[in-house]
Amino acid sequence: MNLIRYFFIPILLLPLSLNAQQNELSEIRDIFDQFGEVSNSELQKVADHDYPFEYLIRESSVRFREDRGSIEAVIDHYVRIKIYSDDPIEIADAALIAIPYYYADNMEQIINLRATTHLPDGFRSLLNSNQVSRSDLNTRYRILEFDMPDVEKGAVLEYKYTVIRRYIEELPDFYFSYQVPVLHASIQLKYEEFLRYDAIKVNTDFDVEFTEQRIDTSNVPHIFTYSRPEPITIYTWTARDVPAADYSEFISSIDDIRGKIKFQISEFGIPRQPLDNSWDVVAAQIRRNANPELQLKRKSNYLEKGQQILNYFDGNLAEAQDSIYSLVNNRSQFNELNSVFAEGRFDHVLEGEPADQAEINMALLAMLRGAGIESYPLYISGRDFGRINRSFPSLYQFNRMLVYSRIDGEEYFMDASFANSYPNLIPVESFNEKGFLLKEKEFEWVDITPTQSLFDLEIDVIAELSAEGNLSGEISALAGGYPAQQIMQQMDRGKPFTEIIQETFLDVYPDAEITDPQVRTINKGRDVEINGRFLISDYAISFSDGLEIRPMIVGYLFRNPFEESERRVPITLDAPEELVINYTVKFPDGFGVEAFSDALETSMSGAELVEEYHSSGNEVNYTFKVMITRREFPAEAYSQLRRIYERWVELSNETWLIRN
Repeated sequence: MNLIRYFFIPILLLPLSLNAQQNELSEIRDIFDQFGEVSNSELQKVADHDYPFEYLIRESSVRFREDRGSIEAVIDHYVRIKIYSDDPIEIADAALIAIPYYYADNMEQIINLRATTHLPDGFRSLLNSNQVSRSDLNTRYRILEFDMPDVEKGAVLEYKYTVIRRYIEELPDFYFSYQVPVLHASIQLKYEEFLRYDAIKVNTDFDVEFTEQRIDTSNVPHIFTYSRPEPITIYTWTARDVPAADYSEFISSIDDIRGKIKFQISEFGIPRQPLDNSWDVVAAQIRRNANPELQLKRKSNYLEKGQQILNYFDGNLAEAQDSIYSLVNNRSQFNELNSVFAEGRFDHVLEGEPADQAEINMALLAMLRGAGIESYPLYISGRDFGRINRSFPSLYQFNRMLVYSRIDGEEYFMDASFANSYPNLIPVESFNEKGFLLKEKEFEWVDITPTQSLFDLEIDVIAELSAEGNLSGEISALAGGYPAQQIMQQMDRGKPFTEIIQETFLDVYPDAEITDPQVRTINKGRDVEINGRFLISDYAISFSDGLEIRPMIVGYLFRNPFEESERRVPITLDAPEELVINYTVKFPDGFGVEAFSDALETSMSGAELVEEYHSSGNEVNYTFKVMITRREFPAEAYSQLRRIYERWVELSNETWLIRN
């Protein structure tokens, strides 16, 4: 199914030929002219920061040309990098160049690729075309990759390439900021008489200089009775000394914090006419070119199957939905390609043939509709793609499809391509902010709130410490949400139960012995129950006055993920978290602690860590609870959240002396 062809703007709509203004103009700077001209000062440049490399130049230039009755954008890119580090890993990171491009429907192609490494001694190493590879990212994007040759400390890397883009309603985003500083970043856009774009700056908390050039290319005399073409117009946006983007952990997406410009067509034609850019237009595009309602109506076999399942459950919609979801989830074989639209037929989904995300979820949607369940396609942007910018209506902000349903007022978010899942348990990568819910004649924005998408784990440890310092006992756990899903995947792969328990709970004790392991699914296959006995030899350290142990036997956290003292960007966790660990530890005869009871709490809005302690004689009972009910926290709440995790680390490293 070709979604792109309807969006092309044919040249035949224009009363004037584009070729009349296709002259190469000396006034327009060719960014490729600087390729190969690296100065000694750049080779000898010394860093004034701690980053392993920096971008000396990142430039792009956009122009338009006619090709086979349509207009296409020609986008030149030039990049120059300075290497400061001698660390092999950091050098490899800088040397690996990855260029994503939209290959579906031949919308983009990359040509004119050249790359050179300039070494400090003046030697040049050229990229061999045999070292360039291409691979699929998903059903729409590919990535072109290569390693710059012979990179070392002090080298200057440069590469250039051209993107030919057949879809001009939008232009690719131009990024000013990256994970390292950028000394000079600019994009120039050469307008034709019939074309204008809205340029939207995003996350530009630095200066961006804008210039406009109007270049008269006509040979017609300046006489008012003669008609003269409009001058060529060139817009340029330039930023200098752009700081590195804050690539902190726990952000929704790097794309959400990087400074950039987005371009969307605003006027077209001669004379130019304003174009309507709205989400209503996006909805109309989907209905015109990949209408899910029409696809569903053609799937009578799926609709009938859904009706049969509803009848089996005597009209109980919730039970019918669970059964339909389980059927599709178990029978389908996900090919690991996330997609927005089912490009063709999806009859093969229930036959176990490889299928992409949209095909699997369209099969689910068809059966839900057959069961009379209110359900719709939900188009989203995965976390790797960044959040949807609602001020920039565009079909191409979507890169995944989910299914949304509503039963008795309760919302469900579903992705049947996610193995061992169920309604409201979706992949972490799909747990983003909002989704575009498409109905037959309208659309709406929906907050993505899958209630079962969380880290849910309750652990009970009953243990006994021997006088020799060995710790033995029983561990039992109830896992839900993501932990249960991960354990069930391990079970499906045939992993032994002893290894599942070892890796899930006792990974820092490689010599721990696990016996009588039991792992089974409960609650209609949604949760996992785990039981087993364990022995950790030499768990305690023996001293003359007692035994020293770590009370946090399982559930430990040895490094605070929020190590920095300050943070400029919001915190986005993978999902809410509920971790409860109950311990009962009995000490050997002659050993003990003083009787006490205590309760401590470290909390903030949306997160808390609770500790409860009670000891009597040679036995101690204690509980740790970590409850995080939100995914997102503002930057100003960083210090409070950091304090909770810091206390968790303290507990994990804490030791108790059990006196004799």
